[in-house]
Amino acid sequence: MSIWKELYDIVEKEFGRWQNRQHKQQALLFEIQSNLLFLAEALQANVPADKIVAGLEHQAFDKALEQGLELDRRQVSVRTIGEFDEFKKYLGKDSVYMVKNAYAKMNALRKLVQADDQQDYDLKLKSLFRFMVLLLAHLEQKPLISK
Repeated sequence: MSIWKELYDIVEKEFGRWQNRQHKQQALLFEIQSNLLFLAEALQANVPADKIVAGLEHQAFDKALEQGLELDRRQVSVRTIGEFDEFKKYLGKDSVYMVKNAYAKMNALRKLVQADDQQDYDLKLKSLFRFMVLLLAHLEQKPLISK
């Protein structure tokens, strides 16, 4: 086998891995956007917490976690959080941490609602919504702007 064939095979394999990684990232980003939009609409419409939690998707995250969650290791910056003091605790945290934290929060909320669906989870849902806004801004490299 010639050295050119070997080099071509290596480049082709690495390009395939890169494409696969990009696809997983895009699927995860879409799922986060979808969950955020769903949360916004559900909170505005006063949908019960059990219905909201049941509607949150996690398939892309589960798949990405199963195959090795690979994201750009960019860190949350002051530029991203803007003037929102509640997000200062996330400064310096990387994308993988932030995504895992979001899905951990959703999973914990799902378990709480299953354990006792008579509680008022409005504050926890709003907190999850705010965190998801931060997460999406971080992943899309857009600053949060207060008005």
